Amino acid sequence: MAVSFSKKLQNLKSIDRYRSLSPAAGIDLSSNDYLGLKDHPVLQEAAVKAVRDGVGLGAGGSRLLRGNAPEHEALEDFAAAHYGFDRSLYFANGYSANYALLTSLAGRHDIVLYDEYVHASMRDGLFTPTVKSQKFAHNDLVDLERLLQKYGNNSDRIYVAVESLYSMDGDMAPLRGLYELALRYGAILIVDEAHGTGVFGAHGKGLSDELPREHLITVHTCGKALGVAGGLVCASTEVIEFMINAARPFIYSTAPPPLQAYLTQKAIELASGSIGDHARTELRKRMKIAEETLGGYGTQIVPIILGEDARAVAAAKAMQKAGFDIRAVRPPTVPDGTARLRLSLNSKLDEACLLEFLARVRPITCS
Repeated sequence: MAVSFSKKLQNLKSIDRYRSLSPAAGIDLSSNDYLGLKDHPVLQEAAVKAVRDGVGLGAGGSRLLRGNAPEHEALEDFAAAHYGFDRSLYFANGYSANYALLTSLAGRHDIVLYDEYVHASMRDGLFTPTVKSQKFAHNDLVDLERLLQKYGNNSDRIYVAVESLYSMDGDMAPLRGLYELALRYGAILIVDEAHGTGVFGAHGKGLSDELPREHLITVHTCGKALGVAGGLVCASTEVIEFMINAARPFIYSTAPPPLQAYLTQKAIELASGSIGDHARTELRKRMKIAEETLGGYGTQIVPIILGEDARAVAAAKAMQKAGFDIRAVRPPTVPDGTARLRLSLNSKLDEACLLEFLARVRPITCS
């Protein structure tokens, strides 16, 4: 007899891995709204004006049917120029963008070499039956080169998939070294900029901004530092046109709302201007404060690793009771034995509140 769902749920509770929904409450230490743009007055005013001007609230169909709106195309043209590529393609969210990219580009005779810590949206694409993949040790250029040598003569094309800044540890990928290896072996480097977009690089263009565009594809999530929603794949014209013809999540999904596309373009403009510059300056101040107390990598994501699941859950509840909205992250999101609080900083976070939180959490990390 199959195990009932209630029994499975009870098992999750017994090992402190049960998850439930709870509303935002208290001081924000857990969102990905790094630049404080999700409720920015400029975007609110742009939304009101767009609706009054008749920008669509829904697309009404897939992009290949009747759902292709001027706002989608305007955003894609703007994003391609902004991030330095020939073309871009807009998806409803970053998950869809990563999944569509990997499942459409990697053929049966290709291979994707991926960092062991890449996001679930990449991993889910890699684990489909049609995609051949092999992981390499996190941020390990030696291990990656070993695999490039191993598969170089046995694959039509090699892709290397990484994140620019990893969402659970807050460390950066060695992008220059990764790119040089990819170029040497004729591979294509795919960089998920989910947590780099808006925060790092010139005008918030991401950590990959310094790399040449040859042999490079980037994915820019629009629902984190940009404060709206969606995901942009930036690549060559050939890659984008192939995705339009082969990416199932693009072909068979209703297009993102035109209003969403319009606001995403406005958010990129906002993040790349003086308002974004000011927010990044404020965010860096908070990064420095947190790093001095808790260590980490000096980015906006600071892992407070507690080890046991129950300990992380208890610590999160204690901080929430004190008015700090920080959440416990447990396996399978992170490796076994590394359950943690994930401190996520934003530019609007009051420094006094941050210092109070650090004073409260520091004893927990030492116990």
